[in-house]
Amino acid sequence: MSKTFTGAIKDFAELPEKVVRGTLIGMGSKIIKRSPVKTGRYRNNWQFSIDAPATGKDPGGSNELSLVNTANKMVAGNTFYMTNNVPYAERIEYGWSQQAPNGTVGVTLSEYSHFIEVAAKK
Repeated sequence: MSKTFTGAIKDFAELPEKVVRGTLIGMGSKIIKRSPVKTGRYRNNWQFSIDAPATGKDPGGSNELSLVNTANKMVAGNTFYMTNNVPYAERIEYGWSQQAPNGTVGVTLSEYSHFIEVAAKK
């Protein structure tokens, strides 16, 4: 089945947002997976929001589902926030955990281009 010219233009126009969403989901998932677990509080506290950082703690529920739902609401001009408000989150990022001696966020950010490539290929 061939697309109409109008349909192809619409798909092309939506491509940048799809790549951004895919990149956010890929990076967010990796950060969650890299999060060390002792009690699960740190890993379960990742929160995702648009245009303002989350201020609460321990939201519960599925981080992955929340990540996907929030990323899929992104449109051009939005700012995406991934927040962890446990008091020791900064210490974990800077080597406090033996499970994640290099942190979680910075390591994942260094792989940014890989996540863009993966999202663009989809």
